[in-house]
Amino acid sequence: MAVRVLIGGGAGEFAGAAVPAAGEAVELDERRSHHLVRVLRLGAGDAVEAFDGRGKAFAATVEAADARRCRLRLGPRLEHQVESPLSITLGQCLSTADKMDWTIEKAVELGVAAIVPLASARSQLRLDADRTARKLGHWRNIVESACTQSGRSLLPALHAPCRLTDFVAGPWPKPAPRRLILDPRAPRRLSQAGIDARSPLVLLVGPESGFADEELQAAQIDGFELVSIGRRTLRTETAGLAAIAALQALAGDF
Repeated sequence: MAVRVLIGGGAGEFAGAAVPAAGEAVELDERRSHHLVRVLRLGAGDAVEAFDGRGKAFAATVEAADARRCRLRLGPRLEHQVESPLSITLGQCLSTADKMDWTIEKAVELGVAAIVPLASARSQLRLDADRTARKLGHWRNIVESACTQSGRSLLPALHAPCRLTDFVAGPWPKPAPRRLILDPRAPRRLSQAGIDARSPLVLLVGPESGFADEELQAAQIDGFELVSIGRRTLRTETAGLAAIAALQALAGDF
């Protein structure tokens, strides 16, 4: 498999600018340049696969192997069919550092369309403004690496952390997406939820200590459906990923 490198940052980075196209030269930032030249030891003339984070990928060649400002020459567009037919937004309540990192990485590999970190009543991780900014930068690098590894050319949207109460209340677009919340006590299984791959879906997952009762009640009032993924109570970093995998299987992606 060719080395893959991101040449954009998703839908926002090229706003107001021309989107890269075959035949053009593209310069990488210092972090990505250093990784290609110093870590992977690539030189001028080496082949790579470049993707723009918006769904496009290109065969490319290293034109200038500069560890601070590497330049690529884009070749033919590559057609990849790796995205899931099911658009899943993961609302993940904040968990301790390693667990949250793991959840974000694997959720991207499993094909989610967006991730929203949430502060709930029982979340053990608390973020002030400075820590939020640092965490977002760290998590964006994880999203990029997971896309690079898994062959995705579309960067999932990573939203800034918000309060669980604000998230469940919306506002939601019309028609509103299907909204599911994991609860091991729910009488209905995820497999009984009737998943339609054509309809976007929101999956809400609690923190290490679970949702507070009032949070579950508020979510139901705002249109979330309680579902379980079996008789066993899973850890937060396992529950969401297991549910995503099950949803992808039900939607025909697996």
